Amino acid sequence: MESSQNAGKKPLGQKRRKSESFSVQGLAQEAARQSYRFCYYTGVQLIRSVRRYKKRLSRFVVRTRLSLQLKLKKRATLIGRKFRFAVNDAMRPYRQLQRLRQNQEERLMLAQDLGPKAVREEKSKIWKESLRLVFRVLGTVFNYVAPVVSLIILVTLIHQNINLQFALEVEYNDKIIGYIEKESDFDESEKIMQSRIVYEEYQPPLDTVPKYTLKIINEETLSTVNEIADELIAASGNEITEASGLYVDGVFYGAVENAAPIRSLLDGMLDQYRTGIENERVDFVQDVQLSEGLYLLSSIIETEEMEAILTSEVEGEVTYTVVEGDAPTLISQKMDIPYSQLKALNPGIEESLLVGQEVLISNQVNFLTVKRTVTEVYEEDIPFGTEEVVDANYAKGYQAVRSSGVLGKRLVTADVVYVNGLEQDRTEVDSVVLQEPVDQVVTVGTAEPIQVLSSSGGNYTSSSGGFIWPVDGGYVSCGLNGYWGHTGMDIAANMGTVIRAAASGTVVKAVRQYYAYGIHVKISHGNGIYTLYAHMSQLAVSYGDYVQQGQIIGYVGMTGNASGNHCHFEIIINGRFMDPAKYIGTYYPGR
Repeated sequence: MESSQNAGKKPLGQKRRKSESFSVQGLAQEAARQSYRFCYYTGVQLIRSVRRYKKRLSRFVVRTRLSLQLKLKKRATLIGRKFRFAVNDAMRPYRQLQRLRQNQEERLMLAQDLGPKAVREEKSKIWKESLRLVFRVLGTVFNYVAPVVSLIILVTLIHQNINLQFALEVEYNDKIIGYIEKESDFDESEKIMQSRIVYEEYQPPLDTVPKYTLKIINEETLSTVNEIADELIAASGNEITEASGLYVDGVFYGAVENAAPIRSLLDGMLDQYRTGIENERVDFVQDVQLSEGLYLLSSIIETEEMEAILTSEVEGEVTYTVVEGDAPTLISQKMDIPYSQLKALNPGIEESLLVGQEVLISNQVNFLTVKRTVTEVYEEDIPFGTEEVVDANYAKGYQAVRSSGVLGKRLVTADVVYVNGLEQDRTEVDSVVLQEPVDQVVTVGTAEPIQVLSSSGGNYTSSSGGFIWPVDGGYVSCGLNGYWGHTGMDIAANMGTVIRAAASGTVVKAVRQYYAYGIHVKISHGNGIYTLYAHMSQLAVSYGDYVQQGQIIGYVGMTGNASGNHCHFEIIINGRFMDPAKYIGTYYPGR
C-alpha cells in the first residue's frame, strides 16, 4: 500500500531540481529583458543625441554663412562708399573752379554797373579767392600723388639694391685683395695658387692668415677664385709674370708665356680625328685647361717642353703571340680584355688565327686621349620570334621548321663614342620600325624520348632505348677526366671514319670552326639529354635536322684543339657531363 502511494509522488529531489531550473531560466529571461531594455534605451538616446547635434551643426553652418555674407556685403558697401567719396573728393576742385568761374562773371557784370573802382576791388577779391582755391586743389592733388610718388621711390630703391649683395672683404698681408661670397672660395683660391708652385723658390708672406669683413658691394665687384689666386701670388713678393698654365684633370704641369703654339697643338691633335660630318663632336677625354693668370717665374717652362709633355706616351703597344690551341675567345680570357675590344683591334681575327701570329692587345696610350662622338643613322635587323606547334607524332626534342621567319627592319639613331679611333660606347637615342618581323613556325615533338639506360658496362648496339657506339670502329684513347678539364671520351680512329648519332634527336649545333671543339655537332634527345661529337673533318648534317639513331652525322678528323684523329664524344644530362663508358661501353661492338 505504501509502495502504491509512493509511486504516485515525485521525489523531493526532483521537485527541488525542477524549481531550481525554473528559477535559473527566469533569471536568464529577466537578464535578457534588462539587456534588451538597456540596449534599446541606449540606442534611442544615441539616435536622439545625433539628431540634436546634427540640428545644432546645421544651424551653426547657416548662421556662419549668413554672418559671412553680411560681413562681405557690409565690406563691399563700405568700399563702394570710400570709392565714391574718393571720386567726389578728387572732383571737388574741378566743381569749385566751375562754380567760381560762373560766380566771377556775374560779380564782374554787377561791378561794371557801379564803376571802375568797384571793378578793381572785385577783381582783387577774385584773385585772392582763386589763389586760395589753387592751394586747396594742390593740397588735394598732393594727397593722391604723394603715395604714388612714395611707391615709385620705394621701387627705385629696391631695384638699385637688388644689384647689391653681401660679401666678405678679404684682407691678406695687410692688403685688401678682393671680395668673395664664402670662406671656402678663399680655400679654393689657395689650392689654385699652390698648384701653380712647382719649385721651392716660393716665399710666403709674413701674414698668411686672411681677415674677413662683411661688406655690401655691387655684384660686379665680386672676385673669382682665379683672381684671388693671382692676388695671393702677387702678395708673396716673389718674382711673377703673366702666363698661361696647363692643367690636365686638375693637375698643374707648368706655364708658358706664349700660349698660342700650345693651343695650336691641341687643336691639331683634335683635328686628326675630325671628319667634318654633321653632328660630330671631338674633344679630349681628359679635362684640359689653359688658364691665364699670374705665375711664379720658377713655374714657367719652355714651349717645346710643354709640347713634349702633351705628345708623350704613358703606355706602349701590347701584343700577344698565338700558340697552338689558342682561339679568339681564349685569348680574350687570357689577356683579360673584352672580346669586342679584341675584335676591334684585330679585324679578321675570327676568320684567320695562325700559330705565331702577333695579336694586338692594346694600342699605345698617349698622354692625351681624344674622344669623338658622332650621331649615326643605320638600318638594323629585328630578330623574329618562334611559334611552336606541338605534335605528339614526334619524340621530345624533335624540331622542324614549318615556315621560315622573316627578319624585320628598323632605322636606328645612335650616339657612338670613339676613343683614339676605337668604338667605346654606343647609345641608342631613337628607332623607327621600317618592317615588322614575321615569326617562324616550328613543329615540336612531345612524345617521350629514349630512356637513359643504367650503367652495366655493356655495349649497346641497337635502338632499344640506349645509346650506341658513335664511331664505326676505333678505341678509347682517353676517358672522362683523363686529364684536367676533359669532359668526355676520346675515340681514336682513322681520318674520315664515319660518325653516327648515338640516339635519335634534333641537331642544335652544327658548327664549322677551327678552335676548341673544331667542327662539331650537338644533338638534343629531349628531357635535358644531349650528346656532342667534336673534332670532325666534315659535317653531314645541318642545324635543325632531326636525325635517327645510327644516322651518319659527320666524319672523324682532328680540327680544333686536337693532336690526333679522334672523335671527342660527350653525354650531357641536365647540365652534367656523364661518363660515356657507362652508356656505350669501352670498345666497338661492331654492327
